[in-house]
Amino acid sequence: MVDFTKLQQENPDCIAWIRFDHLDISYPVMKGTDNDYYLHHTFDGQELKAGSIFMDCQNTADFSDMNTIIYGHNMRDGSMFALLNRYDEQSYFDTHRQMYLVTPKGGYVMEIFTAFAAKPEESGSKTSPWQLSWKDDGAYTTWLTAMKERSAVESDVTVTCSDKVLTLSTCTPGGTGRFLVMGKLVKVDNEI
Repeated sequence: MVDFTKLQQENPDCIAWIRFDHLDISYPVMKGTDNDYYLHHTFDGQELKAGSIFMDCQNTADFSDMNTIIYGHNMRDGSMFALLNRYDEQSYFDTHRQMYLVTPKGGYVMEIFTAFAAKPEESGSKTSPWQLSWKDDGAYTTWLTAMKERSAVESDVTVTCSDKVLTLSTCTPGGTGRFLVMGKLVKVDNEI
């Protein structure tokens, strides 16, 4: 259980908690007015290279968008989102297929359906993994198919235009590219 009342009293920018037991990742998810502040600031506002795990400022805080993006640094000490890069190995994926997201209104299981490396220059293209809106369900379905086809691993998770996606984005080792892990969000209680 996460005490969001306490967390949001300390910092109202805290909108969720993300947890991956198998990766020893458990962090608050922040949302600022831009995508720069939490890149190098912690939950308590201290300046730190590792920053925070944070949602794209263009997303809605309640995870109602079709694609919600969460960023985290790839730290050399293995902290933050560094270990996401292991999802390019089928054997690793096969034993670590789910992650968890808790919000003030309830929880989700993230069922991973794709993981791959991308280039920052792809942002803004029709097949950008960081895309946030589509003209219709058909365009969204085409995008989902393109994301699944790029996967470095094989997944049997099916995603359709009625599913909401959580995209986790970090740097690849060396920092020139980005590594993305995407999953569909499945509600785990009736409050959401």
